[in-house]
Amino acid sequence: MLGRRGGGRGEPVTTWQKIGAVAVGIIAGYLLGVAMMETVDMFYATPVTPTAVTLDTNAGQDSGATKAGGKTIHSVLTSNGSPYQNFQGRIMYGTYKLVQRMPGGEKLTGFTRILHRMKPDELMDEIPTFRANPLHPQCDEWCDFPVADRPNAVKQWIDAAAKDPGMIKGAWILLLECDYVWMRPVQAPDAYDPRANGFQFMFDYIMPDHPNAVPFMVKLSGGRVDPKKIPQSGPAPVLIRYTELAALTPDWERVTADIEADPEAVKQLDWVREMYAWDIAVALHNVTLATETPPHSRLIAQPPHDLILGDAAMCHYTWGALYFENKKEIWRWEKRDFTSREVALKVPMLIMPPQPWKEGWVLQDNLPVTRELHDTMTAMIGQMNKAIASLPDLSNAPQRT
Repeated sequence: MLGRRGGGRGEPVTTWQKIGAVAVGIIAGYLLGVAMMETVDMFYATPVTPTAVTLDTNAGQDSGATKAGGKTIHSVLTSNGSPYQNFQGRIMYGTYKLVQRMPGGEKLTGFTRILHRMKPDELMDEIPTFRANPLHPQCDEWCDFPVADRPNAVKQWIDAAAKDPGMIKGAWILLLECDYVWMRPVQAPDAYDPRANGFQFMFDYIMPDHPNAVPFMVKLSGGRVDPKKIPQSGPAPVLIRYTELAALTPDWERVTADIEADPEAVKQLDWVREMYAWDIAVALHNVTLATETPPHSRLIAQPPHDLILGDAAMCHYTWGALYFENKKEIWRWEKRDFTSREVALKVPMLIMPPQPWKEGWVLQDNLPVTRELHDTMTAMIGQMNKAIASLPDLSNAPQRT
């Protein structure tokens, strides 16, 4: 079974059995988050025409695009609108607006949240949003794998943009997830230079050429791709040209659907199966993307697994960070603690890591909290709090219908 690695700075995953073992922690956390995502105030509705709202007045999009040309970036976030994801998405968009004011931020010229949900949610007026009709309406309340709707939702956005090219506000598309924290602007090459390539992040738990994965890679690609040439990445974070994204998305959607229809593929590819679908689509279309690893990834670092930001523009808090001193927990940051509608609408300030750093602190996996990791965690939580301070209280906002 291919699953997410369970965090920390352990040795690289080299066997199928190790992956299954270390995946348990992250899968359990994922299930907890999904199970609590949507337990109140959710409803079904008759499908309506997808709604496009793409202008980001904070970005100065048109002037920025004119000024920066081929280095401009239109950022795209996908979400199912659950409290769990809205808590994260509001913070992410808040940090995005912070870095827009930094040098280079003028090249961040567009932002769209693709919401795959039956009805608009409370964030429609806060975050520029395109609402797509979900393939699985039950995910508005609860489902075990809402990510299965992502490729189709992105395709709906692409189809809408094909009819209204003005929706695209940058030369590059940057695909994101909710649990990112912008620390500085992403620096893109000139998209109009044919020698320039986009880039993506290398996830070491994605192993298309593993013997247990190879039969599925061959089947899902129709035998058209050597598994060794399938990248070890996923649909976020990725910097890619719109034309490349538009070309590969139908296969991303098709392969995802093929996996969901195959119980054995679901079992073996597990919670990262939609990531494999993306990688197969990239390979099928021969899209050249530099696959980068920390500390040289220009997109994300993943503390506490990664000790420093390095060259990254964003932090990805897929794993929690719990500090212990003498076996007693003294501080924690864990996104799965924030799953209620209340914290999504009125985002609380986060508790900062204790200061000053002290030698002897360890994480939940007993690895040391180094000074450099502590500095990284402090910077990330501090940036999140700066964004939270700017967020309006939506507790009394009327529900969108």
